[in-house]
Order: sequence, then structure tokens, then C-alpha cells
Amino acid sequence: MKSQLILSIMGPTGVGKTDLAMDLYEQIPIEIISVDSVQIYKNLDIGSGKPSKEVLKTFPHEMIDIIECSENYSTAKFQNDCLACIKKAFDGDKIPVLVGGSMMYFHHLVNGLSRLPSVSQETRHKVQKEFEEKGSIEMHQYLQEIDTEASLKIHENDSQRIKRAIEVFKETGKQFSQLQAQQKKEIDKLISSSNLKQIAIKPTDKAMHREVVANRFKDMIEKGLIEEVEKILDHKNISRNSQSMKSVGYRQVCDFLEGDIDLDDMIEKGINATRQLAKRQMTWINSWKDLIILEKNAELSTSVKRIIE
Repeated sequence: MKSQLILSIMGPTGVGKTDLAMDLYEQIPIEIISVDSVQIYKNLDIGSGKPSKEVLKTFPHEMIDIIECSENYSTAKFQNDCLACIKKAFDGDKIPVLVGGSMMYFHHLVNGLSRLPSVSQETRHKVQKEFEEKGSIEMHQYLQEIDTEASLKIHENDSQRIKRAIEVFKETGKQFSQLQAQQKKEIDKLISSSNLKQIAIKPTDKAMHREVVANRFKDMIEKGLIEEVEKILDHKNISRNSQSMKSVGYRQVCDFLEGDIDLDDMIEKGINATRQLAKRQMTWINSWKDLIILEKNAELSTSVKRIIE
């Protein structure tokens, strides 16, 4: 029996992944599945680069607007939700096309997850309270003390993963990195039994892409990103310490609204943070196994169709 095809399209922010997916949608039967850790949130529209509601009517995307902006989300939850979308695509005789730039989501989906110990609600609440009191950077310093290896792999602004590592340590007394090394990663059968084609789009010109990223963030400000964040912060159970507000762009606007930085600084920091994100995404891509890398051009959809035929 011929294995079913799964196509993934990854790349740095602002490179045209969504445009490519929409081009393919018009030509072949596909199900677009978003792999974006910010677009999962309702109301985080402008700063996440989410397609407009009008565009989504014409080009439906799975895994967009699936949780409230006050909720937390994990890689394990993403894997479960994404696998359900892939199965739905197969059941509808469509090719699941995974599109996005959340490289950790892609990584665990393709290479499997370590099944780590569960954590009690009591421990979760204690760690959450510490985060609210001390903030992400101080908690990252604490992680450095208890688990240096984990702290080197987790960015100081990645509050969700910092929390997880500290929760596991407090619950078990064992280092998160040590437990990860001991656990065999499990790749879901749906992925391992499929014909997975992995494609990445890279910019043709680095300097030009840096300008694209800068203009993209400035455009978000023009479109009302500051007002969007103000409305979100008015929601119940949400603050600048919420997981969703730690995202690139949203974090900088929160700092501006709190009076920590002025408008010009906020824009500069937002652009720099987005450029750093794009750089990290390219670092992932350059070390990725079994990846077909294509330079951005007007014939991308034709090239991709050739690859999957």
C-alpha cells in the first residue's frame, strides 16, 4: 500500500510561506494546517501575521484561533491537535500541508516527544505564582542554578518551557535535561508511516529580507498592533506575563504600554526581536535533516508540485 503524503513548508518569518500554501490550495486538493505558536490564539491577529478573516474564508487554515489568549499551550498539545488535523485531511482525501515557522513544533512532530512525568496542579500553581512575582528572566536564572544544560537550550523569554523544566524539577527532584536524555522519543505512527516531504523557503537576499522584516513590523504598528494589545490586556485573566503576551512583537508593545520604553524604542526592539527570530529559524533550517531548501521566487508552487508528484 502506498504511504500517504504529508507536506511541510517551513521558513523564516516574512518569507512567503502562507502565499505559497494558498497558491497550492488553488491547484491541488490540500488541507492547510498552521504550525505557528502565536496564530493559535484568538485575538492575536495583527502581531502574529495571521491571514485576515476574508482570506481564511477562501483559504481555510486548521490550527488558527483554537485557544483563548489567556490560556497556555504546549508542544505536546500541538502534536495531538496537529495529528488530528492530519488524520482529518487523509479522511477527506486531501494532502495535509503543514505551514509555519514554529520550528520546535515541527521538530517534535517529526522527531518525536519525550514522555516526561506529569506534574500536580499544586506544583503548577506554585511555579506560576513565582513567575508572576519574579518574571521570566529571574526564573531563567533559577533554572540555570538547578539545570544548567536545560537553561542553555531554553531562551530566557520562553516562559512556557522554563516553567515546564522547573515544574518537573520541583515535582521529581530530577533535572529536566536528565529526564529528557533518559526518555526515548516516540514518533507517532501517523508520521512515521507517511511519506513526509519537508520543504523550506529561504530568502534570496539576507539584507533585503532584513528590510522586509523591518517593514513588516512597522506595517503591523500602522495597522493597529498597539490598539490590539490594549484590547487583549482588557480581557479577564490576562496580563503582560501571560504566555501569549511573551510572543515577539506583543512583548515589546506590552513594555511600551507599561511605560518601560518609548514608541521609537519599542519599534526598534520589535524589529530586532523579529530579526533574531528569523535568524533562529534559519539556524534550525540549516541543520535540519532530509530537508529540501528552495530559494524564494515566483515559481515556488511549480517547484513544490514537481517535488510531491
